[in-house]
Amino acid sequence: MEDQAMDRSALDALASSMVSRGTPEREQALRELRSRGNSPVETIYVMSRVFGISLPEAKAALYESSAWSDQHADWQSLHSELSRDPGN
Repeated sequence: MEDQAMDRSALDALASSMVSRGTPEREQALRELRSRGNSPVETIYVMSRVFGISLPEAKAALYESSAWSDQHADWQSLHSELSRDPGN
């Protein structure tokens, strides 16, 4: 698997752009970030910048959003798997 580092400068610029247009509603921002092709990690990072919230709060917003609802089952499955066997 190819290691893809986040381009924080580009993500910071995106967050600034979103704020300069007027801070969107959270769900609207989550939909926009997903439609742009941002990963969940990138989305969490941008959300924390746009809304001035912690990374855990941004992660919770992503998990609770309808924009990412199709991923919930996969995330829950991964979380459950990791919880069962934390040593591997």
